[in-house]
Amino acid sequence: MKIAVVSGASSGMGAELVKKIDQKCPMLDEIWVIARRKERLCRLQFQVHRPLRIFDMDLADEANLYRLKAAIDAKKPHIFVLAAAAGFGKYGKNSGLSMGDALGMIDVNVRALTALVQMSLPYMVSGGRILLFGSSAAFAPQPGFGIYAATKAFVLSYGQSLGAELKKSRVFVTTVCPGPVKTEFFDHCGEGAALSAIKLMFMADPKKVVRHAWRDAMAKKPVSVYGLPMKGFRAAARVLPHRLILKVMGMFL
Repeated sequence: MKIAVVSGASSGMGAELVKKIDQKCPMLDEIWVIARRKERLCRLQFQVHRPLRIFDMDLADEANLYRLKAAIDAKKPHIFVLAAAAGFGKYGKNSGLSMGDALGMIDVNVRALTALVQMSLPYMVSGGRILLFGSSAAFAPQPGFGIYAATKAFVLSYGQSLGAELKKSRVFVTTVCPGPVKTEFFDHCGEGAALSAIKLMFMADPKKVVRHAWRDAMAKKPVSVYGLPMKGFRAAARVLPHRLILKVMGMFL
């Protein structure tokens, strides 16, 4: 069985990526889609040609991770594309976050993403692609969005080291690091002065971000950054002292 696996597939960039994979990978027998909202995944089936195998589950729940691993191990599929697009973020000072929200960002953005990769690696085919969805928040620490930025810094570092490890097996890893994207993410992460300004100035179309990410993945690029503003931010974060970035961003708290 030839498959692709996409988490966070019920909306936003995950759903767009399912459509892109369906369009670009006619050899697939199925696309395995993972998200909490089953009705969204069922509706997605009417927008693609390949059969979807639906896993309606919350990957923050460790039991679901083992359930998914058992399904993969049982089928022993050939995985052509793995896309970890599920993400969770909450804006605000650490002192204002609940422990559940703080740990939830780590559970989804770090633990679930890592588990998804680990369970899929034995079945990845030569020439396959792994897309890990990070964020431009990975480029520098961000007061007011600190835990989220730290989890995405993990994804960026992990993706690059994973890509180096898998190079000889010809499995290519691309970490996708967009800025703000017009998805439901911002409906749930809370608001702040800095966040509102960034949203208004740099909000990107998820279709364009996914198109760019897919093109970079096919080109075997280790990191995909959409848009000149975010490429500029990445370059600045490499040059400017982080204490300066922290000071500037701290002014908006």
